[in-house]
Amino acid sequence: MYRILLIPAILLFHCLGALPVSGQNSAVMDTLAGKLSVMVALAQAGNFEQAQVEVESLREFMKRYDIPVTARALTLMSGIYQANSDERSATTLLHSAEMDARKDANPFTKSDLLQALVQEYRKWQMPDQALTCQQLLTVAQDSIKARERKAEAIGMRQKYDSLAVLHQLELSNQGNYYQIPKDRALIYGSLAGLILLILLIRNMTIDTRWQKLLRKKEQEWELVKANLEHEAQKAPFTPVLTPEPEANNSIVSTRIQEPWTPGPGPKPHQICLLIEPNRQVVLYLKSLLSDRFQIETAQTQSEALEMANEMLPDLIVCDALINGHAGIEIARQIKLSERTNHIPVVLLTDKFGNEGKLDALRAGADAWFTRPVIDDEFDASVQRLLEARKIKHEQFSRFLQLYFSDNRVALQNPFLQQIVQLIETNLANPDFLPDDIAKKLQLSRSHYAKKLMVLTGKEPVQLIRELRLEKAKVLLEKRAGTPQAISELVGFSNPGTFALAFKEYFGENTLLLYSMPQGRL
Repeated sequence: MYRILLIPAILLFHCLGALPVSGQNSAVMDTLAGKLSVMVALAQAGNFEQAQVEVESLREFMKRYDIPVTARALTLMSGIYQANSDERSATTLLHSAEMDARKDANPFTKSDLLQALVQEYRKWQMPDQALTCQQLLTVAQDSIKARERKAEAIGMRQKYDSLAVLHQLELSNQGNYYQIPKDRALIYGSLAGLILLILLIRNMTIDTRWQKLLRKKEQEWELVKANLEHEAQKAPFTPVLTPEPEANNSIVSTRIQEPWTPGPGPKPHQICLLIEPNRQVVLYLKSLLSDRFQIETAQTQSEALEMANEMLPDLIVCDALINGHAGIEIARQIKLSERTNHIPVVLLTDKFGNEGKLDALRAGADAWFTRPVIDDEFDASVQRLLEARKIKHEQFSRFLQLYFSDNRVALQNPFLQQIVQLIETNLANPDFLPDDIAKKLQLSRSHYAKKLMVLTGKEPVQLIRELRLEKAKVLLEKRAGTPQAISELVGFSNPGTFALAFKEYFGENTLLLYSMPQGRL
């Protein structure tokens, strides 16, 4: 009973492979396929009696056209006989299939058919016939293995022949190259290494000699420099003026041509612009500022404004009187210009008390001094300006920390306020760059970056990232979403990058902060 229930599954498994593999006429093959389809349909419907009638018709058809039975067709027909308990017909089928297997010259199809016969004989409890087919199967499998070994031997022989040809080709090509014996090659290599070592030692010796000569020349130059400065302090100085055309108008400016003097230490990165026509005053102020600033000088109003706009110095020291004209106007224009109003300006005046202070207020200067300048006071004032810049940087950092909280403080600088608002508007845009801010403000990239660094101590990219991270922290504390969703809200396209940046900036893990209870925040 259980075998009959398994027959439909066997038929479905073998129906696609039941067609014989031979070069018969297409009409014959179509007829054969049709009969097989009818058999499968009848078996699936449980009409095994009619299915057996179709099996007999199929066998007659295959015998008429001398079509050998395949392994899967055998399993299909034997299963139908088994469903009808027709042992006699099954025995005839199996015997006919065995004869086909003996006649088959192809060891592969023969092996498949014999293997199917062994299984079917065992199902019909015919051990002797199964043993015979098993012996024939062993012989067929041995034949297959012999063929495979022969094919492998042929393949190995072909590889060996190809290697032999390559070896012969290599031997024939050896005559085209110059060969050196191994012991002679070692000698040549040792000589080459020795020559290289000698050249390296000689090069080091020459370098040492030139370094000593350079130090000697530097010492001589320092002596010459000291003598020139000493003579300049004794005698009045007559500057050598060279005209330079300006880009905006036809006014001819003059600039003092000075020899470049190398300093003993590293070159300062900050720039100070001295707007002063008096050579003696310039030399004196240089001695006070050269340890912290690169010094640039200007003598006229047009030259001073041009250099201030181009170089964007870190400090400007301006005389209140330049070539008979008011230098206060220069300082005032620098402070009124959106491009240069962030630069600290120190005004030098010949007035005392409230009059000097009034000049400074009129110019918008950050500090003022009465000539002659006292070095200690001037140095202390410049230091206070630099420290005030650091304090502004710290205040801006505090402003960023409170910007997205309820304790936000007001930002007085319109320039910074506009930048922060632009960044806040585009926080969710991962493609928002500092160049976009510079374009909005109609500034060059270098000018925008330098002005932002002076006012906040931060690079443009750094400011954008810190604002995004501060916003992310507030959202995490409010449980506004998962860390991955919040990373997208603040413009991080990669959650992993967001987690690393958050850890580096706050020293906290985003997941731990997100999962922390509300009472511990």
